[in-house]
Parts: sequence; structure tokens; C-alpha cells
Amino acid sequence: MSRSGDRTSTFDPTHSDTLLHGLNLLWRKQLFCDVTLTAQGQQFHCHKAVLASCSQYFRSLFSSHNIINNEGSKVDQGSSGTPSSSPDDKRVTPSARPINNLVLQGCSSIGLRLVLEYLYTANVTLSLDTVEEVLSVSKILNIPQITKLCVQFLNDQISVQNYKQICKIAALHGLDETKKLANKYLVEDVLLLNFEEMCAMLDALPPPVESELALFQMSVLWLEHDRETRMHYAPDLMKRLRFALIPAPELVERVQSVDFMRTDPVCQKLLLDAMNYHLMPFRQHCRQTTSSRIRSNKRMLLLVGGLPPGPDRLPSNLVQFYDDEKKTWKILTIMPYNSAHHCVVEVENFILLLGGEDQWNPNGKHSTHFVSRYDPRFNSWIQLPPMQERRASFFACRMEKHLYVVGGRNESGYLSSVESYNLETNEWTYLSPLPQPLAAHAGAVHNGKIYISGGVHNGEYVSWLYCYDPIMDVWARKQDMNTKRAIHALAVMNDRLYAIGGNHLKGKHSCASGN
Repeated sequence: MSRSGDRTSTFDPTHSDTLLHGLNLLWRKQLFCDVTLTAQGQQFHCHKAVLASCSQYFRSLFSSHNIINNEGSKVDQGSSGTPSSSPDDKRVTPSARPINNLVLQGCSSIGLRLVLEYLYTANVTLSLDTVEEVLSVSKILNIPQITKLCVQFLNDQISVQNYKQICKIAALHGLDETKKLANKYLVEDVLLLNFEEMCAMLDALPPPVESELALFQMSVLWLEHDRETRMHYAPDLMKRLRFALIPAPELVERVQSVDFMRTDPVCQKLLLDAMNYHLMPFRQHCRQTTSSRIRSNKRMLLLVGGLPPGPDRLPSNLVQFYDDEKKTWKILTIMPYNSAHHCVVEVENFILLLGGEDQWNPNGKHSTHFVSRYDPRFNSWIQLPPMQERRASFFACRMEKHLYVVGGRNESGYLSSVESYNLETNEWTYLSPLPQPLAAHAGAVHNGKIYISGGVHNGEYVSWLYCYDPIMDVWARKQDMNTKRAIHALAVMNDRLYAIGGNHLKGKHSCASGN
């Protein structure tokens, strides 16, 4: 209690608990809820004030919307949220009516339910089966308090039985301190291995730790544990490491500083080769060897950007992967910009994102010519030379040492232009154009040739099939499909092309095949 003249200020220490308890009761009874969150098809009715008070993402979203409303802007009713890497930079589509429905892309329903439990009770129920989902949601919604609780939970749970699982979770979410704590259990076991067992551990897939630097450091600890009898094994162990998977700054600071990496000729060359690899980032997709490839045989299904459900038509900036074990989509990374109607090509386990549009416009007004490359080893993006024309709703593919982009649309209309990107020289060149401008067509590669089917030509759906010969640089007209179609897929199997699904204004979907 404090006094100031005739006034007295009295603090009630139970008020915050009483307030939170009251909000929790309102939430449980679904009273006065003014926003509905949807994750994986499951709906959660909540209060905007509670969400905004704890989450920077929601605070930015709701406050931006209120500013736009006060200015009197007007567009479609409702909104669907696509979390971005920086909530403050998120573009919010203006609306004349309150935001009352949000579809949260990349959030699991289990993770969101547990996060909401924390917001309304200050308690969160965690287990090793759910903590990763809670961490993902807290990252998307920018709620650092939950991240701290998850970190504390993981640190307290580390044991001989689960340190590998916790180390994997820590590496995926950038929890360095947790990863160090978990690795201590592994190091104690490693020091007792003999040479053959050490080699087997370094060759194992997947590796026992999540980073190549950790493998190197464990190898150094094993060697130094008994220098007199083990140090002559250094060259043989180092040959099993993939030094190109270690970022260049760490090669200098943590690898080069080790004495035998500077004095042993074999180790010297391994280090020099890795440094030279990092000096040419734009050519890495052409210089892949075993020493630079990721240590995994696992294949992933990715979902890159696109237009999420909802009337706001805001392209996504999320790259998601499908977790087959948990049967759910999870966020892999954030793209450098929002994009839809782009093309994605895989080159030596790099993902190349080409063109598209960063805002939805039926006339291609916001088409881009960007080319970005994603490196899953370091979770990083770099910009490659842009295409010579802006394009969206086009086709792209790889053959040998070239990428090909065909047709599409931009602010000038439908495109017939075709470009080729040389993966070794980083240069774009024009090739023979399509006989007719096309957008929303499909394509496939077969026997060294590119096939383009259907699409939209000057506003009309077509059934055309074209074949491009890259050696002769010529296009040839082939037998038309039986059905006009666009926004479809073209696949090759057993020397046959299959045109699957799509649209031809009648709302029907079909499948056709041809020799």
C-alpha cells in the first residue's frame, strides 16, 4: 500500500490469477469469443484480446487491420492468415469487416490446442511426443514464453535413453544449449569405441548427431582421448567427414584451428577442398560430390508457397514438408518472399524457386522474374540471376545442365517466350518461342524432349500438344488432346503421356493419355 496525499494505492496480488481464471472460464464455455482459428481443419474459438496480449503475430495482424479499417478501406469479408517470418512485416489484406476467421497454415491442431491452453491457464502440458509441435506453433505465432518453457522441459528430460531424440529436436529448432546438453551423453559413449566402431559411426545413416561440425568435434575428442595410440588414425577418420557441410566461418574458426588439420597433408587437402567449395556458392549445384551431399537417404514431399484457403488471396511464404510418421504438414523454412503460381525445380538436392507472383492479380500484374535457391543443409536462400522476363503460371524443368522455362503470363499478357538457364555459367538465354502464347499449361520431359499440353491462349482453353527438341531448338505440333484443359498435370509412364485433371470452364476433371 502506498499513500500520496488523500489518495491510497492498494495492490491486490490475487487479481491477475482471478482475471486469468475468469478468461479461462469464458473460453471453456465459449462465451464472447470473437475469432475462430483453424488448424488442420479443427476450429478453436478464442478471444482476440487474449491472443494479441501474448502473441506478436496476432498483435500485428489485428492492429494492422484496425488501422486499415479506420482509414475506410474496403475489400472482401473475412481473412485467412499465413504466418510470416516477421509479423511486423506481414502484409494484411484490408477488410471492411472484422477479422473473425483465421486459417493457420503450418500449425498442427495438437500444437495449437496446447498453446491456447497456456494462453488461458499459464500451464502447458508437454511430452516428447508433443513438444516439437508446440515449438513449431510458438515460433509461427511468435510467443517466446512458450519456447522458453519447451526448452526448459527438454533440458530437464535429457537422459541416456532419449538424448538422440532430444538432440534432433534441438537441432531442428535451433536450440543450441539443449543440443550441447544432449550431446554430452553421446560423447561419453563415443570415447569408448575402437577404431572400427568409430568408422561405422561416422558412416552411419542417419548420423548420430545433426551437424557435420559435431561429428568432426567428436572425432577430435576420440583422437585426443588417447593421442599416442589413436592420432595416426586421423587421416582415415577425416576422409569419412563431409567438410563441405560445415559453414565456411566454422571451417576457419573451429576446424582449421585443430593442429593436425594444418599439419597432415591429407587433412590439409580435405580442408582446402571444402573452402574452395564455399568460395563459389552460385556453382555449388554443379559441384556436388559425396563430401558435399547431405547425410540422409530420406526423401521428403514439399509444399512450396501458393495460395492458401480464404478470400484474401495472399500468397504464402511457407515451405512445408509432410511428416509421414505423424501424418501432418510441418514448416521446413520461410521463403524470402510470398509467392504463388511459380515453378519449383530440384537440382542436386537444392530447391530452385522461379518466377510466380507475390500478390494475386488475374492479369499477371504482380508477376516476378526472381530465381531463388534453397539449401537444406544450411537452411539458407540465395538469389540467382533473374529470368529475362517476368512470368507466372508457366512450366519449368531441368535437363542435363540447363533449366528451361516455357510461356506463362505477366503484365503484358500471355507469353510465348522460352528461356534456358545454364547451371554452370549462371546465364539466361532465349530459345525458340512457343508457336502460340500460353499460360496455365502443363509440361513433362521424355526422352530428352519437352512436351507442353493444354493451357490458356488469349483467354481460351486449348487442347494443343507441343514438343520441343533442345538439340535442334525447334517446336513441333503433336496430336491434340481429346479435351481442352488448363491448370492440370502432365506425367510420363511407360512411354505414354498422361494429362490429368485440370479445368476447362465446365468444372469437370478428367484424365487422358497418348503415345
